[in-house]
Amino acid sequence: MSADGTLIPCQHKALFVSCDTKTLNSMLHFNSDKFDFWKIYEAIKRFYPIGVKRDESKMYFSYPGIKELEDIVVDNIHDDNHFIERWDNFTKDIEKEIGKEIIGTTYGQAPSFSSYVLLDTALVDDLTRTKELHFFVSLVGPFYTIVGQDNNAVKIDGNRSYRSTSYLVVSPEKEFADTFKLLCDKIENRFKGFRFVPFEICKQTIEGLYVRYSDENLNSVFHALFNNHVDLTIWRKTGNDYFKSEDWINEGYVETGGGWTIYPPTS
Repeated sequence: MSADGTLIPCQHKALFVSCDTKTLNSMLHFNSDKFDFWKIYEAIKRFYPIGVKRDESKMYFSYPGIKELEDIVVDNIHDDNHFIERWDNFTKDIEKEIGKEIIGTTYGQAPSFSSYVLLDTALVDDLTRTKELHFFVSLVGPFYTIVGQDNNAVKIDGNRSYRSTSYLVVSPEKEFADTFKLLCDKIENRFKGFRFVPFEICKQTIEGLYVRYSDENLNSVFHALFNNHVDLTIWRKTGNDYFKSEDWINEGYVETGGGWTIYPPTS
């Protein structure tokens, strides 16, 4: 949307629209005529006081959404019986089925259940290479996502270890493919109505967003919905950034070869 309020057309069948303006960085940007990713933005706005800094503790922590989200996190994660029933048993069943170890990564303050499948481990001298498939189910709304990692850990002087990520996997690819697809099926069967959030949406940032669980400047959609266990800014990746975007197509949408994208106001 331009300064006078008019709509700006996007080109043909564009899924997402890139823009370098500071204004567009304050909100999600996508083809809103075709896709309904507004549900994600609305869920984030419900729980987070956009524009209020976390260090303004009195204002930030008095926001009704923050208090509500805290209660949800306590009920699902801090209550041991609920956590075991709603997540731990679920991951143990998957672990038995696939015959691969699953490591829990749920953090007591972040608004999600999370774990990863250890797909493979290779040891060469002081170098350990692992292939991990991280999966996250949000407590902010009916959303989940999966991200694979190819990691290296090197021991220095026998006791210090340095870890790095070679690349990310953002959709079913190669040795990650079967387990990636299985996790999608398992999550959608267990958590009815939950939809996969594509990598392209997860990595987008929202200006003025501050998460409750960290003092760091974490302002991406991924941070708001899930946690900060995977660094989505790693530029080396493989897969389809828009995987499962078809699940977000607006009901009744008809492809016409063109479309309109609503941009946020410029002032």
